[in-house]
Amino acid sequence: MESFKYLIRIPNHLGDAIMALPAVRAFVKLNSNEKIALLLPEWAEPIYYEIGDTKIISLPSSSLHGLVAILFQIKLLRKYKIENGVLLTPSLSSALSLFFGGIKNRYGYTGDNRSIFLNRRVNLSAKETIHRSAKYKFLLEKAGDKELITQNPQVNISELQRMKATALLEQFGINQTDKYLVIAPQAIAESRRWGTDNYSSLAHKLIKNYDLKIALVGTADQFGAGQDIANSNQRIINLCGKTGIIEAASILSGALLFIGNDSGLAHLASAVDIPLLILSGADNPEETSPISDKKTVIIKSTLDCISCVKNRCPNGGDNFMRCMTEISVKEVYDSISKIIPH
Repeated sequence: MESFKYLIRIPNHLGDAIMALPAVRAFVKLNSNEKIALLLPEWAEPIYYEIGDTKIISLPSSSLHGLVAILFQIKLLRKYKIENGVLLTPSLSSALSLFFGGIKNRYGYTGDNRSIFLNRRVNLSAKETIHRSAKYKFLLEKAGDKELITQNPQVNISELQRMKATALLEQFGINQTDKYLVIAPQAIAESRRWGTDNYSSLAHKLIKNYDLKIALVGTADQFGAGQDIANSNQRIINLCGKTGIIEAASILSGALLFIGNDSGLAHLASAVDIPLLILSGADNPEETSPISDKKTVIIKSTLDCISCVKNRCPNGGDNFMRCMTEISVKEVYDSISKIIPH
């Protein structure tokens, strides 16, 4: 039976996985003499495979949520002897998996009725708002009993991966000599959506005034929104559903700018170190904004309801989605003009 000093459970969502990356990378480096395993969603392998000498234990998408996932993970973890498990996930199910998986010491934040399954509980003040990346760092420091020195997230892209991304862009009409920017056309949470009409107006105005093309990147479910934005303009390329994580990272790495809401793709853009323009509304930038030295955030901070962290706007009438509707196309365009001069 293979033994590990530490097992780190990586978050299930792209943005969280990127925010956890600096702390996990620093932890692995500082504990290079220990055997460490990473339990992570299968799609996250390309993000974490090169951070150090670790064993990657992958979870297929069918084994991330629900009772079936818990049973699958328990069976999987029992194949190993693990001294310390660190939960970067907030769920009860992940705590159950470590508890019944036989892990001796189980570190995690309390909440979601899971305290009973953690014997190394970590608490933060309910009144204290800190960035999620700092929460991951603090938890790993508690587990390893060592201070971590972290840097901004970084996703490394191989030359082969860049070549594949270049080929994909050329297939859809963006050549190596073309300048382009990337728009994420639709946030998953309804409360964070600026709207396809706004993005379409912005995209067509940019194309009219700049010598560039626009790549729309997102999930297959967002392809329709991409089509609405492109509106048959051949300089707007709809790649929603056409890329994996590393292909998207490669495409982002060659872009002049990323435009979109606080989303997984925004965090991926931060990890390839390109300029970001984030339209912030229901999200709370103090907790989840992408970590970047090249970030511009547009936010209507004077609204009483700003940063409500709700997936659907609870307001009605004239107050419905004001955090998004009060961001004008002109305001976004003017911000872009400061980042990408004519």
